[in-house]
Amino acid sequence: MTPFMIRVAEIVGAETDDLDEPAIPALSPARRRAANLGADRHMALRALSEQLICEANAVLADEDDHLSLTDEYGGDELAFGIFFRGRQARVSTRFVGHTAYGQLVVDGLPASEPMELTDADSLPDLIVMLLLESGLTRHPH
Repeated sequence: MTPFMIRVAEIVGAETDDLDEPAIPALSPARRRAANLGADRHMALRALSEQLICEANAVLADEDDHLSLTDEYGGDELAFGIFFRGRQARVSTRFVGHTAYGQLVVDGLPASEPMELTDADSLPDLIVMLLLESGLTRHPH
C-alpha cells in the first residue's frame, strides 16, 4: 500500500473521537503565470488527483463511499472536480491571453480572495479533508 492508502485506511479504521482535525491543504493567493506553465501545472494536478482518488477508492470498501473525478473544459478554462458525498473541490485554470490563473473552490472552505493549491503536495490533504468533512463511513476494528 502507498503512504496515502495507509493514511486513508487509518481514517476508515479510526474511532470518530480518535481523529484529529482534518489538515487544511496548503493554499496561496491565486497568481498569474505564463499560459504554458499554467496548463502544465493544471495537468500535473489533474493526473495526481486521479492517482490519489484511485488509491483512496481501493481502500474505501463501500462503492457508495467512493470519490469521483470529473473534467470540465471549454472556452477559456480547464477544470476538474473531486466529489465525495455531495461535496466538491473544484480546481480550475483560466486562460486570458498568454496568462493563466489557477483557482480552488471547496465547499465549506471560505476564501475572501481567489486561492489555489500551493503545490501538488497539498492534494492529499484536500482529499482527506473532503473525506472527513463529508462524514466518511468508518469501520473501526
